[in-house]
Amino acid sequence: MTTGDPGSEAAVTNSGTGQNAVLNFTIPRGDTGTGGGPVTLLSAFSTPAQSGNSGTALIFDRNGLSFGSAISHTANSATFTINTPGVYATVFQGVFAPASGVNFPLPITVTLQQDGTAVPGGGVLHTFHTSPDTAVIPLSVPIQVSSAPSTLQLVGTGGNFLYSGVTMTIYRLGDIPAAQA
Repeated sequence: MTTGDPGSEAAVTNSGTGQNAVLNFTIPRGDTGTGGGPVTLLSAFSTPAQSGNSGTALIFDRNGLSFGSAISHTANSATFTINTPGVYATVFQGVFAPASGVNFPLPITVTLQQDGTAVPGGGVLHTFHTSPDTAVIPLSVPIQVSSAPSTLQLVGTGGNFLYSGVTMTIYRLGDIPAAQA
């Protein structure tokens, strides 16, 4: 077998006889890939318990790993800014509990908002039934950013709650496909 140049045609030749064939194959080599380009992501987190009221955006007091400038976040704030148009994956997780003095059942919804509007599929509901209840609330949803800057926030609604151990990681997956732009 012989490896041909990228873009060349595959070929088979017989270097033997009609009764005793010796087939020689030429298979083209694939083009060299781009390696997917540089990694673009930002992670932020907050470990101490914080109070939240209905309509409150969650605060992330520290930034973790960050590559590139497409995504930004100021420590101790609720707002993530997308600086480059494209398709992004958002991944959130946090521990939630009812605040003291609330009435049960207590339905708390955590919603990802983009530019102040709820992202379709970007909300998770948990209903608390007693004071010692806690829940790990995960949320993962892709978003499209057609024009930048665009802001993201996670907002809790439904009543008073406590949240801790929250993490948010945003990954840039790539450009918006031409058919969708």
